[in-house]
Amino acid sequence: MNTIYVVEPIEKSGLDLLIKAGYSVYVRPHNLSIIESQTQINFKQVVGMIIRASTLSIDELNLFKNLAIISRHGVGVDNLPLEAIKERNIRLTYTPGLNAGPVAELTLLLLLNLLRKIPVNKNDNTFPVGSSLANKKVGLIGYGKIAQKFSSYLVPFNNELLVYNHRPKKLIYGTQVSLNYLLTESDIVTIHIPAKKNTHGLIDETALNRMKRTSYLINTARGSIVDSDALYETLLNKKIAGAAVDVFDNGAKYTLHDFSKLSNFIATPHIGANTKETLKASSLRCAKEILLFFDGKKPIKSYF
Repeated sequence: MNTIYVVEPIEKSGLDLLIKAGYSVYVRPHNLSIIESQTQINFKQVVGMIIRASTLSIDELNLFKNLAIISRHGVGVDNLPLEAIKERNIRLTYTPGLNAGPVAELTLLLLLNLLRKIPVNKNDNTFPVGSSLANKKVGLIGYGKIAQKFSSYLVPFNNELLVYNHRPKKLIYGTQVSLNYLLTESDIVTIHIPAKKNTHGLIDETALNRMKRTSYLINTARGSIVDSDALYETLLNKKIAGAAVDVFDNGAKYTLHDFSKLSNFIATPHIGANTKETLKASSLRCAKEILLFFDGKKPIKSYF
């Protein structure tokens, strides 16, 4: 029986849709690796895969000899061996746009928590004084669907918007500028770009040194974009006012444990897209992409 391999649990609506269409669905238990799960199902029967944030190696991909489609439950594809997938002519779909609202909401939430010092305010009569978001100059690195949604949420705060994007784009409002200008002039810098070779470590020591001592950095995109070691030392020495992240990569020197001791740092565990509504929509989209593929129909959103 044709099987859809689900690398990690997803909301059940999409799974129900696949089962109703006659597919067998296997959801890998969290305590088994992909290789170990061979003891539970016949990999030769796997024709489709749904994957969220787990990393899929080339060796793991090669275990699935009859795999025809991978449906990425999310936007980034930096967790996948793209060249190997392409060489085997495996269809790759993804779900851009479905998470834009929730990730933009979390970006705003992290920003307000950081500005108002909510995590460090305790009932001990110290009451650290925060800052207002209103009238601040906000710099957006990247201008995709999440950044655009986030910029729309800023409208009531009367912010001046600076945007850096790798190519010219029509802005909802604001001004497109160079990265160096954005870093130097912004009171708040938010990151909204994908993880690629040319964005790895983009926000390094040099970039952080360009920021104002009173400025804040928010990253809800990918951890690899920020040099964690440089960020730790920047925060420790109070070269910027604070940082908040929903994504994080350990540095060579410092880990998240080190960051957790800083009073000017906030982290959430990559929950930007984790709302009931988004998880259901993404689950259904992934299932529909698989059904469309095997029906010989055009995908909703194909990466290649």
